[in-house]
Amino acid sequence: MTLFGAGACSGGGESGLPSSSSSSSSSRAGEPAGATGSGEAAVAEEAKAVLEGLLVERESLGGGSGVLVPQFGNTHPATSEGVVSVTFVFTCTGGGEVKLRNEVKGKDVPSAAGTQECDGSLFQTSVDVTGPDASVGFTATPVENSADGGYAYAYYVEKKNLP
Repeated sequence: MTLFGAGACSGGGESGLPSSSSSSSSSRAGEPAGATGSGEAAVAEEAKAVLEGLLVERESLGGGSGVLVPQFGNTHPATSEGVVSVTFVFTCTGGGEVKLRNEVKGKDVPSAAGTQECDGSLFQTSVDVTGPDASVGFTATPVENSADGGYAYAYYVEKKNLP
Protein backbone atom coordinates (compact mmCIF):
# COMPACT_ATOMS: atom_id res chain seq x y z
CA MET A 1 0.00 0.00 0.00
CA THR A 2 1.25 3.45 -0.87
CA LEU A 3 -0.26 6.71 0.31
CA PHE A 4 0.50 9.91 -1.57
CA GLY A 5 -0.52 13.42 -0.58
CA ALA A 6 0.26 14.95 -3.98
CA GLY A 7 0.46 13.71 -7.53
CA ALA A 8 3.98 13.00 -8.62
CA CYS A 9 3.32 10.69 -11.50
CA SER A 10 3.60 11.40 -15.17
CA GLY A 11 3.01 9.55 -18.34
CA GLY A 12 1.22 9.84 -21.61
CA GLY A 13 -2.45 9.78 -22.25
CA GLU A 14 -5.54 11.29 -20.78
CA SER A 15 -5.37 13.63 -17.79
CA GLY A 16 -7.85 14.16 -15.02
CA LEU A 17 -10.65 11.93 -13.81
CA PRO A 18 -12.82 10.48 -16.56
CA SER A 19 -16.54 11.09 -16.56
CA SER A 20 -18.71 8.68 -14.62
CA SER A 21 -20.78 6.21 -16.57
CA SER A 22 -23.55 3.91 -15.42
CA SER A 23 -20.95 1.16 -14.91
CA SER A 24 -18.82 3.32 -12.62
CA SER A 25 -21.32 5.33 -10.61
CA SER A 26 -22.82 4.35 -7.31
CA SER A 27 -26.19 4.77 -5.72
CA ARG A 28 -27.90 4.33 -2.38
CA ALA A 29 -29.87 1.14 -1.86
CA GLY A 30 -33.16 1.34 -3.71
CA GLU A 31 -32.14 4.29 -5.87
CA PRO A 32 -31.00 4.03 -9.49
CA ALA A 33 -27.33 4.64 -10.22
CA GLY A 34 -26.59 8.33 -10.34
CA ALA A 35 -29.58 9.31 -8.16
CA THR A 36 -28.31 11.84 -5.64
CA GLY A 37 -29.72 14.89 -3.91
CA SER A 38 -28.08 18.30 -4.40
CA GLY A 39 -26.10 18.07 -1.11
CA GLU A 40 -24.94 14.56 -1.97
CA ALA A 41 -23.90 15.65 -5.45
CA ALA A 42 -21.83 18.47 -3.93
CA VAL A 43 -19.80 16.12 -1.70
CA ALA A 44 -19.22 13.75 -4.63
CA GLU A 45 -18.03 16.65 -6.79
CA GLU A 46 -15.74 17.84 -3.98
CA ALA A 47 -14.03 14.43 -3.84
CA LYS A 48 -13.77 14.31 -7.64
CA ALA A 49 -12.17 17.79 -7.67
CA VAL A 50 -9.60 16.67 -5.07
CA LEU A 51 -8.62 13.67 -7.22
CA GLU A 52 -8.44 15.71 -10.41
CA GLY A 53 -6.32 18.38 -8.70
CA LEU A 54 -3.71 15.92 -7.44
CA LEU A 55 -3.17 13.75 -10.50
CA VAL A 56 -0.97 14.52 -13.45
CA GLU A 57 -1.41 13.10 -16.96
CA ARG A 58 -1.96 9.32 -16.92
CA GLU A 59 -3.60 6.89 -19.34
CA SER A 60 -7.03 6.39 -17.79
CA LEU A 61 -8.99 3.14 -17.81
CA GLY A 62 -12.01 4.59 -15.98
CA GLY A 63 -13.21 6.08 -12.74
CA GLY A 64 -16.09 7.69 -10.95
CA SER A 65 -17.32 9.46 -7.85
CA GLY A 66 -20.24 9.45 -5.45
CA VAL A 67 -21.39 9.84 -1.87
CA LEU A 68 -20.13 7.56 0.87
CA VAL A 69 -22.62 4.79 1.64
CA PRO A 70 -22.29 1.74 3.94
CA GLN A 71 -20.51 -0.31 1.22
CA PHE A 72 -19.68 0.49 -2.38
CA GLY A 73 -17.27 -0.46 -5.13
CA ASN A 74 -16.64 -0.80 -8.82
CA THR A 75 -15.29 -3.38 -11.24
CA HIS A 76 -13.65 -2.22 -14.43
CA PRO A 77 -14.51 -5.12 -16.77
CA ALA A 78 -11.26 -5.43 -18.71
CA THR A 79 -7.86 -3.91 -19.29
CA SER A 80 -6.55 -3.17 -22.75
CA GLU A 81 -4.10 -5.47 -24.50
CA GLY A 82 -0.57 -5.39 -23.14
CA VAL A 83 -1.45 -3.89 -19.73
CA VAL A 84 0.44 -5.75 -16.97
CA SER A 85 -0.29 -3.48 -13.99
CA VAL A 86 -2.87 -0.89 -13.04
CA THR A 87 -2.68 1.95 -10.54
CA PHE A 88 -5.82 2.33 -8.42
CA VAL A 89 -6.27 5.81 -6.92
CA PHE A 90 -8.93 6.69 -4.32
CA THR A 91 -9.79 9.75 -2.25
CA CYS A 92 -12.63 10.63 0.08
CA THR A 93 -13.80 13.66 2.05
CA GLY A 94 -15.95 14.33 5.09
CA GLY A 95 -13.74 12.94 7.86
CA GLY A 96 -13.76 9.37 9.09
CA GLU A 97 -12.06 6.53 7.27
CA VAL A 98 -12.75 3.84 4.68
CA LYS A 99 -11.39 0.27 4.41
CA LEU A 100 -10.42 -0.60 0.83
CA ARG A 101 -9.93 -3.94 -0.93
CA ASN A 102 -8.79 -4.50 -4.50
CA GLU A 103 -9.43 -7.50 -6.71
CA VAL A 104 -8.28 -8.83 -10.06
CA LYS A 105 -10.48 -11.28 -11.99
CA GLY A 106 -12.78 -11.50 -8.95
CA LYS A 107 -10.01 -12.51 -6.50
CA ASP A 108 -8.82 -10.35 -3.58
CA VAL A 109 -5.35 -8.82 -3.75
CA PRO A 110 -4.39 -8.70 -0.04
CA SER A 111 -1.24 -6.66 -0.72
CA ALA A 112 -3.39 -3.86 -2.20
CA ALA A 113 -5.78 -3.53 0.77
CA GLY A 114 -5.66 -0.57 3.11
CA THR A 115 -7.45 2.06 5.13
CA GLN A 116 -7.92 5.62 3.86
CA GLU A 117 -8.57 8.71 5.98
CA CYS A 118 -11.34 10.80 4.38
CA ASP A 119 -9.34 14.03 4.48
CA GLY A 120 -8.80 14.55 0.74
CA SER A 121 -5.46 12.72 0.57
CA LEU A 122 -4.84 10.01 -2.01
CA PHE A 123 -4.70 6.27 -1.52
CA GLN A 124 -2.72 4.82 -4.42
CA THR A 125 -1.80 1.20 -5.00
CA SER A 126 -0.44 -0.92 -7.81
CA VAL A 127 -2.29 -4.06 -8.91
CA ASP A 128 -0.72 -6.62 -11.25
CA VAL A 129 -3.09 -7.98 -13.88
CA THR A 130 -2.56 -11.34 -15.53
CA GLY A 131 -3.58 -12.11 -19.07
CA PRO A 132 -5.56 -10.04 -21.53
CA ASP A 133 -8.92 -8.59 -20.60
CA ALA A 134 -8.38 -8.86 -16.82
CA SER A 135 -11.05 -7.20 -14.71
CA VAL A 136 -9.86 -5.00 -11.85
CA GLY A 137 -12.03 -3.63 -9.07
CA PHE A 138 -12.37 -2.37 -5.53
CA THR A 139 -14.70 -2.56 -2.55
CA ALA A 140 -14.88 0.17 0.09
CA THR A 141 -16.50 0.07 3.52
CA PRO A 142 -16.68 3.20 5.70
CA VAL A 143 -15.52 2.48 9.29
CA GLU A 144 -18.36 2.89 11.79
CA ASN A 145 -20.17 6.24 11.45
CA SER A 146 -17.84 7.47 8.70
CA ALA A 147 -20.35 7.51 5.82
CA ASP A 148 -20.55 11.31 5.65
CA GLY A 149 -18.77 12.73 2.63
CA GLY A 150 -17.87 11.95 -0.94
CA TYR A 151 -15.39 9.78 -2.80
CA ALA A 152 -13.67 9.57 -6.17
CA TYR A 153 -11.59 6.81 -7.73
CA ALA A 154 -9.76 6.07 -10.95
CA TYR A 155 -7.89 3.23 -12.63
CA TYR A 156 -4.76 4.12 -14.61
CA VAL A 157 -2.37 2.07 -16.75
CA GLU A 158 0.85 1.69 -14.82
CA LYS A 159 2.87 -0.70 -17.00
CA LYS A 160 2.41 -2.10 -20.50
CA ASN A 161 4.28 -4.74 -22.47
CA LEU A 162 5.81 -3.26 -25.57
CA PRO A 163 4.56 -4.75 -28.85
